Amino acid sequence: MAIDTLWYTRCPAPTAATIAIREGWLDTEFAGDGIEVRSLASSTDRQVHLSHYRHSQPNSFRFGGYVPPLISQSRGADIKVIGIAWHDRVHGIYALPDSGIATAADLKGKRLGVPVRLNDDVDWWRASVLGGYKALFASGVIDRSDVELVEIPVSREYVADATAGSAAGQSLWGANSQFAVQRDEVAALYRGKVDAIYSDGALTAILAGTTGARPVVTLRGNENDSDGFGTPCILTVSAPLLAERPDLVARWVGRLLDAQHWAIHHADETRRLFARETGLPEDLLEKAYSPRLHTQADLSLSASRVALLKAKYEHLRDEKFIAPFDFDAFIDAGPLEAALVARGEVAA
Repeated sequence: MAIDTLWYTRCPAPTAATIAIREGWLDTEFAGDGIEVRSLASSTDRQVHLSHYRHSQPNSFRFGGYVPPLISQSRGADIKVIGIAWHDRVHGIYALPDSGIATAADLKGKRLGVPVRLNDDVDWWRASVLGGYKALFASGVIDRSDVELVEIPVSREYVADATAGSAAGQSLWGANSQFAVQRDEVAALYRGKVDAIYSDGALTAILAGTTGARPVVTLRGNENDSDGFGTPCILTVSAPLLAERPDLVARWVGRLLDAQHWAIHHADETRRLFARETGLPEDLLEKAYSPRLHTQADLSLSASRVALLKAKYEHLRDEKFIAPFDFDAFIDAGPLEAALVARGEVAA
């Protein structure tokens, strides 16, 4: 199979892809093969940009949130999960400082916002918000019947906030896209249409910094919390590419493993790269994530991470975001194993 271009896209999240892409390692890796490495952002075609959600671009890799890959796979896209990252990030329910809501008990009888994108067929943020509320109710501090879930319609498409360009390491998603995600939810809070909203990761720092909103409930979701909640970032690849050229896929994964090791020994530079990637000022990065973030640029298919992703799959299935599919066949450990062997390491 002749390959002249490998495509990539990633969410504005702190992963090994941030380092490998922004440092130019992937371009260098495949230059000798005459293979160009291109971001979806380098195309002017809107349909190419939409592949970030639909996984429609051939010979492509995606590293980011779990919702679009699961939805796309359930709708017939042919992709494989070849790695999972799980970093510390803040998750919680937020209310404005003058709301009178300070604890979970104060949420009883209140309205929790649920954004609904009217013009997107992959509503990843709505799925994430509902997952956050599911974790809230599962914690036992408050019951589903104690609150009202209020839909907040959003007509603006996610892709409207994409940033096209041919700059080295260009991402579809910059700071503007991060600030835009919860714009309508914040408006609903200020207008008194809802009393509290869910937020996570970089969005929590943006929310708190711009509105003064405070966490009413902080949901535990770090890998060592062992409570089943968390937000995996997953690395996916076009299945036909993996089937025809597993060597290229393993080399791609290998450069991400190199990024993991580099991050551990270059903490300050990693923080700067992650701040740029997430659209945050550097001094807000740890407020959204944690001080050990530079040690979490790893990639694995450990049992706990696969179990976390499967829990997300089951949540989306139960909420009717996806139709059931063969989850186990969705995972392919081959490229990661090959990359680890090539580096004299053993899979976790």
